[in-house]
Amino acid sequence: MDFPAENIKDRIKDFLEKENLRSTISIKIGVGLILLITCYFFFPHPESSEYRYYVGAVWTDRDLVSPFSFPIYKDLHRYEVEQEQAVLQVKPVFVRNDSNAQYTIEQSRNLFRMLDRASQLSRLFLKNKIAADSIALNEIIKNFPEQYSSSEWRTVFKFIETQKSNRKDISEGIFAVIEQKFTEIYKSGFIDKLKSKLNQSEIAVRKKSYEEIIPLAGIYDNESILSQMALIVNSAGGDELTSKLILKLIEKILKPNLIFSLEATNEAVQVAVDNVPRTLGYVPAHELIISKNEPISEEVKLKLDSYRRTRAEHGAFNSSWKHFISSFFHVTVIISLFTLYLFLFRKKIFQDNGKIVLIASIILMEVIFGYLSIHINIQEPLQYLIFVPVASMLLAIIFDTRVAFYGTVTIAFLIGSIRGNDYAIALSSIVAGALAAYTVRDIRSRTQIFWSMIYIFVGYVISIIALSIEYVDKPSQIITQTSFALANAVFSPLITYGLLLLFERIFRVTTDLRLAELADFNYPLLVELSEKAPGTFHHSVTIGNLAEAAAEAIDANSILAKVGGYYHDIGKMLKSEYFIENQVGPHSRHNRLKPRMSALIISAHVREGVELGRERGIPEVVLDFIPQHHGTTRISFFFDKALKQAAKRPTKDAVREEDFMYPGPKPQTKETGIVMLADSVEAATRTIHELTPQKLESAIDNMIKHRFMDGQLDECELTLRELTKIKEAFLKILLGIHHHRIKYPEQEIVESIPTEIPAAVAADSVESPNPVATPTISAEINRIMPDIEPSDQVVAPPSEIFSDENKKENNSQNIS
Repeated sequence: MDFPAENIKDRIKDFLEKENLRSTISIKIGVGLILLITCYFFFPHPESSEYRYYVGAVWTDRDLVSPFSFPIYKDLHRYEVEQEQAVLQVKPVFVRNDSNAQYTIEQSRNLFRMLDRASQLSRLFLKNKIAADSIALNEIIKNFPEQYSSSEWRTVFKFIETQKSNRKDISEGIFAVIEQKFTEIYKSGFIDKLKSKLNQSEIAVRKKSYEEIIPLAGIYDNESILSQMALIVNSAGGDELTSKLILKLIEKILKPNLIFSLEATNEAVQVAVDNVPRTLGYVPAHELIISKNEPISEEVKLKLDSYRRTRAEHGAFNSSWKHFISSFFHVTVIISLFTLYLFLFRKKIFQDNGKIVLIASIILMEVIFGYLSIHINIQEPLQYLIFVPVASMLLAIIFDTRVAFYGTVTIAFLIGSIRGNDYAIALSSIVAGALAAYTVRDIRSRTQIFWSMIYIFVGYVISIIALSIEYVDKPSQIITQTSFALANAVFSPLITYGLLLLFERIFRVTTDLRLAELADFNYPLLVELSEKAPGTFHHSVTIGNLAEAAAEAIDANSILAKVGGYYHDIGKMLKSEYFIENQVGPHSRHNRLKPRMSALIISAHVREGVELGRERGIPEVVLDFIPQHHGTTRISFFFDKALKQAAKRPTKDAVREEDFMYPGPKPQTKETGIVMLADSVEAATRTIHELTPQKLESAIDNMIKHRFMDGQLDECELTLRELTKIKEAFLKILLGIHHHRIKYPEQEIVESIPTEIPAAVAADSVESPNPVATPTISAEINRIMPDIEPSDQVVAPPSEIFSDENKKENNSQNIS
């Protein structure tokens, strides 16, 4: 079965619209869920936010009586300090190993015998030079724990021989003294750690199940033993080198008999930590914890903290799913109110997913600030560094003050909830945020943001003082809170300025600040327009002034309307000579063109203007004025000319009206509708001969009626009351432009001299480009369209004559 092509196109269009709608709704739902879930994770557990109190505050709730018995827990910081002190009191644990003592004594005896035997062999070899003695000596030397050079060994052996010469048996000399010292050392204890590295004055020594505490002063370590050995050697007549060599040999055989046990020490530390009591006392059931209006002392605060903790342990909030449902529902209620406001009263914002994401980002940013204010562990009023005024100013600049106020209230509720139903910071945030939004409601310069500092600070100070009087805060607390509020007031405009630049780039939003930059006549594109098409530039300035006045009259965006007027004809720069306002001399380029080609050139300035604007980074909201200020009107002059030529010289190609129509769309906003009317009215009033206020008002009224009856204003939501205000605003501006001047005598002489027809009128005659005697405007209208009634020629001009396009066509065969 075949379907007509139109049906297929309609079905495809309906399908795409439904898919686009589904996608839009899905994005909104996704953004909403992400925001809700993220806020939920920042919400504290319900029991932690049931009471907000601190030492020195007044308990404003009802009397609190304990419904059950509970212990009074110590403050966490105090408990941790006590645990640290308990750890410092733990003695390092050493385990006694007597086998090491016996081993060292036996090794010392072997070392002394080897030294005695080696010294004998050395003496015999030096005396008799017998090789066998040398071989035996080398074998003994190899078994020493430390190896020396020959000269060093001779020093050691010489010291041994000296000691033997003083006594018959070496065992009765220095070696006996050293062995006796070893026995004394191991009896006292020899630890495997340096005493200088231990922070305790005592150690715990364990042997099997027995433990004793020994002063560290009576214990030996490696350094103290070698020091004792050095004294013995030196007292026996050994020099520094001899002492050094013998100590090295002794050090190699030393083994501590007190071995440090890390495992036992850690166990002792854990036992000490566990023995620190966690509680201070006990509160029985039905005992009064605190009375209403009673100041909160440190003791009472501990009771409140303990009550809250015990209540949680008793299962009041121990179900995760209950926590999730309550917090999620809490967040949903707060955000839903703001969402409902956008849906009912700011539909354009609600329908724009990019702007929804922008708003969600601002809310999430403030939620993070609120979360950090309670998790940064310092005893300062960080809640006054939650930059709610930043969000207020951003929403006011990007959208409007009403959105900013509702957004501020939403953010304040969320922050107050995150901080445990903190009414004080919620109120302060609303007051300061509302004042911040008020200061930027009509912002025209980025430096204006900094005036907000004063208003933000005043808002916080008023709230702080009001709440401090109620809570009976100390002056020092008020000063501290005010200081943090001052920091907020200073930094908020700076943060706003930076984020505004970021959001303008990321989300492609156009703020009044951006529009103010575009309205500057030094902006490169306007400078280029004034140089390449000066007539169009001055026309655009006039349209901008008319649009601004009309927008202010109906409370529309006046700066947007003005900027739209400035840029609505930028496409004429590319072919400026084809438009009458830029034409020099009486001859028009359209005289040599067919009407269809002229219409194409005229209508092309719309497409070319949009393309040029996008290349130069002009916001889309401004570019919308380029096609919409013409709407779907007809280029009547060239259409009528084509009809006349076709009547004289019939051709195969029929004259189609759609070939002489602007592509549209019709104005979609009040501002674009105002610019369309301003463009049409300004064109119409320039054709009035001997202009009077009555004629001007009639022309404005008829042009607005014509656009209204033509359906060009159907999609821009302009009401009849607003159209009346627009007419009055136009009349006031145009009367100022076309005011009468006094004729001086020399002007009367000049006017009496015959002149040629002005270019603005001569260009109306396509067939007769040469100058002729000056006709009246009424005569020109009758010549072009003889079927128009005389009464309609000036006072009530039809659209074919006084439309934006046709007026300028009639003046120069060009379209504005």
